[in-house]
Parts: sequence; structure tokens; C-alpha cells
Amino acid sequence: MTIPPVRELWKRLGRGVLYFAGFFVFAALVNWYQAPAVKDMPRVASLEVSALSGQKLILDTAKYKKTIIYFFAPWCAVCKVSMDALNMFADKENLQALAIGLDYQTPDELKPFQEKLRAPIYAGSEELQRRFRVDRYPTVYIVNRDGSIAHVMVGYTSRLGMWLRTLL
Repeated sequence: MTIPPVRELWKRLGRGVLYFAGFFVFAALVNWYQAPAVKDMPRVASLEVSALSGQKLILDTAKYKKTIIYFFAPWCAVCKVSMDALNMFADKENLQALAIGLDYQTPDELKPFQEKLRAPIYAGSEELQRRFRVDRYPTVYIVNRDGSIAHVMVGYTSRLGMWLRTLL
């Protein structure tokens, strides 16, 4: 067995880094294209949702914390895989994370998700879905402390991706 020269190893490493960077640029462009336009959306001071028990709630999203709002559907396979990323943000002082189920028949369909998630899960409404222009799952909003929308992500989002967007 022969060992490739150092120059060949650097070429392979460089090619790998370029492929990796190209993938992320492509993913960012796809997300930018798919995400709803948020410039004309009003500030998000509160959300009207239902607890999984059926009780109507109004959540304050402007408690001087950033808020991650994770919209999902119970039938969405990508949501099931990526939702646990919210656990990273469940107990933070300066950040709140919540999941809102949409496109369900009964709130009971959302209950199995609560078993895997430390962040609270709520049942959303068609009005909420229209307000946030959710037409693909998962859709993740990062809301600033003042209620303005900082970022929107559509599709799979990693813990690192969410964390980086909360910093910006």
C-alpha cells in the first residue's frame, strides 16, 4: 500500500471543503427562495393558540427574549426528524422555543410530539397558518425581542443552523 503524497492529500481536502461550502450555499439559496417574504409582516407581539388540552391561550412573544416558533404538521417526516433541535433552546434564559402544530384533524395527533420535546407544543389554527404564510413544513420563525421577524427557515434545520440564526 502506497501513501499518497502530501500535495495530493491537500488537493482532496480542498475539493472536499469546496463541495461542503457549495452544498451550504445551495441550501441557503433554496431556503431563501422558499421562505415567505417577511418585510411586510407586522411585528409579532402575541400568538393565539390552543393548549393540547383545548384551552385557548395568548402567548406573549415580546418578553424581551428572542423566540423560536417551529410550525410543524403531525404527518411531516422532516418535522419528526428535526424537531428535537428545539430541545437545545428549551431552558434558555434569553430565548424561548415553542412548537405549533398545524394541518391536523384533532389536537390528539400532536400529543406524541410532546413526549420527545422539552419545549411546549401548541395547536395552531388556519388563521395563524395564513398570518405566518406557512405552506411547507417545517417552517421556523426567529422573532426578535421587539417582535420583528429576524429569520424564516423552511425545511430541515439543524441545531447549529437554528443557533446561528438566533445570534444574528
